[in-house]
Amino acid sequence: MKRVLALLLDAASPDLIEKWTDDGSLPNLRCLREGGAYGRLGSVAEWLAEGTHYAFHMGRNPGATGLAGYAVWQKETMRSRTPAPDWLPFTPFWRAFRDRDPRAVVVDPANVCAPEPFNGVEIIGWAAHDALAPYQSYPPELAHRIHQRFGSSLLPDEMYGLMSKGDFANTERLLQKINRRFRRLCLELMQGEEWDLFLAYNYTLHHAGHRLWNTVNITDRLSQAEKNNMEGALRRAYVDCDEAVGGIVDAAGKDTRIMIFSVHGMGANHSRTYIFPEMLRRITEGGPSSPGPLKRIRELVPQRWRHELKSRLPFELRRRLTSYWRMSEYKWATTRALSLLSDTEAWVRINLKGREARGIVEPGEEYEALCARITEGLQSYVDADTREPLVRDIVRPQQVFRGARLAELPDLIVRWSESPAAGHRAVSSPRYGTIPWPTPGRNPEGRSGNHRPEGMLIAAGPNVRSGSIEGGHILDLAPTILTLLGQTVPDEMDGKPLHLFD
Repeated sequence: MKRVLALLLDAASPDLIEKWTDDGSLPNLRCLREGGAYGRLGSVAEWLAEGTHYAFHMGRNPGATGLAGYAVWQKETMRSRTPAPDWLPFTPFWRAFRDRDPRAVVVDPANVCAPEPFNGVEIIGWAAHDALAPYQSYPPELAHRIHQRFGSSLLPDEMYGLMSKGDFANTERLLQKINRRFRRLCLELMQGEEWDLFLAYNYTLHHAGHRLWNTVNITDRLSQAEKNNMEGALRRAYVDCDEAVGGIVDAAGKDTRIMIFSVHGMGANHSRTYIFPEMLRRITEGGPSSPGPLKRIRELVPQRWRHELKSRLPFELRRRLTSYWRMSEYKWATTRALSLLSDTEAWVRINLKGREARGIVEPGEEYEALCARITEGLQSYVDADTREPLVRDIVRPQQVFRGARLAELPDLIVRWSESPAAGHRAVSSPRYGTIPWPTPGRNPEGRSGNHRPEGMLIAAGPNVRSGSIEGGHILDLAPTILTLLGQTVPDEMDGKPLHLFD
């Protein structure tokens, strides 16, 4: 059995990987791509961008797991909660490894619960963009050593809001620092630990894609020279990541099989989730809404102050506050549909009697009529100036997923039109009126980039089947890794092994 090095470059854009390997900007990835196999991967991100890591970890689609994002609606308590073993358990494939199985070293996996004993080493929350638990490790004593040598919790909670020039520059510097430390950490673990699988997650391209995609959300006046320099920040982040990849691949040795991949991509931000709750309320309740007293008081505090205060709170309390502020003003006795937590697509949950603890909508005809009304209403919204529709399509989870936990997913998944959302002045519907865009010409949450549905895969190493990888999906990644390690693929996995090596 040959060793496997698997590097997840989170939210790496296939478009940019192809562009910058073709022109030589990314020499290490170019060498691996030219000497191995490359292809784009289908992804559950086509409908649930925030469910991609769960799908990779278990090789299962969201309908089988009920896992859609970092916070999942819990119908019994009528609130969004972080997935946890006490109510929505899941096991990443490597945590099933026991003494006679391959030994794995896993660095900073996204969206996993606290580490558990298994045959290997795992560090979580080190520089993660998406974390369900604070920084820790298995074995527990490893976390202290890594913290002393490399720091920890390096990527802070994202500050939602517009950016200054200083914010932009600080983000770029932070990602440069993380890439250097990521390389050093991986090299030390590769050399100091026995391993058959080395699986490491790099989040710098994810965060860069959100915050550095372009300069549209910078509030300071920019000279042309400043703008030109800042527009190159995203490419520089990819170059830094490529350098880290090169050092890690070299250290793995020539006999190691290499898989470098992303489970979703990135593009200009076209998400309208910031105004979606108001769009939905107008359809289901009629007329514009106004924030409650708590939210009005909150809005009086500058966003930067709120972020600074929140960053000082314990991890679990920060997560609860996010859910509270987004969900606190629903009055369940009259709420027929709600907008679930999402930063990408929009997700609608019907307050269904017999399913939700405080449900009021009758199953059957009333439910179907409400879904139809919401669908028709959302499709009526357009840009107030260009008249371009906001919504590309609306699907129900059973149309695209399967499994025993479909009832945990949103009832309606709203996919947005591809045009950048920052261009809005207002959106309007002939029936439901006009909604002002809160930051005309900018993205109110400060993300100039957001997710796209395709991932990518580069395979290299001994006996690789060079050429194009056709028809692959992120659900195939875990079965492929297990097969390369000589393990049986569990029957419940939805994916299939990709034949990348002879």
